Amino acid sequence: MKRNKGARHLHETFLVWLAAIAISLSLLAFGQTESDRWLVLANGEKGPINSQTSREELVREYGAMNVVDRDVDVGEGEMESATFLFPNDPERQIKILWKDPDAKTEPQSADIFLVKKSRWHGAHGITIGTSVSELERLNGRPFRFTLKNDGTDMAEELISWRGGSLEKEFQGEGRIILELQWSPGKGAKPIGPSDIDVNSDNPTWRAEDPHVSRMTWIFSASTNR
Repeated sequence: MKRNKGARHLHETFLVWLAAIAISLSLLAFGQTESDRWLVLANGEKGPINSQTSREELVREYGAMNVVDRDVDVGEGEMESATFLFPNDPERQIKILWKDPDAKTEPQSADIFLVKKSRWHGAHGITIGTSVSELERLNGRPFRFTLKNDGTDMAEELISWRGGSLEKEFQGEGRIILELQWSPGKGAKPIGPSDIDVNSDNPTWRAEDPHVSRMTWIFSASTNR
């Protein structure tokens, strides 16, 4: 009997030990998610780039050599000072425009573009290269994509999430603008002229491999931390 009680006690101790390890690993994973240094949220409430971030904070987080200021064209020939993180590393580069360009505080927008792959991502891991089929899956239903092209560089893209799961994330407090790109696949037929209005589950369009080619976060009004 004493041997059985001792064995049972050791077994129970072992189970408690395993449970403690599982909890520790879960907490560690949660902490890693919370401190994801490449996640940007449209609401700007938290993350390495949020509605209250300053250039000084970016230097502390990513290092002075990885934070570079450059003048950029913001439209109609107007130049504005922007801050680039990792300007020489396409996979880590991101451009930030400031609400106060002189003090370089409170980001107005963050932008990843002209790259094939990026570490920066939004909620659900959405990033450069995310396919339309994956967006549809995350949204929980087909969405509508509209491209209005007047023959200039000012083409307008609109996505209607139709009440799906991504609507709040992309059109709530703060916004994320996705630009989509596609390449005509072998045997694929054009779905229309330069102006496009199509559902995400359109098989002809899906055959052309539409995917995210640019992401722009437009932050909401400042929040207090």
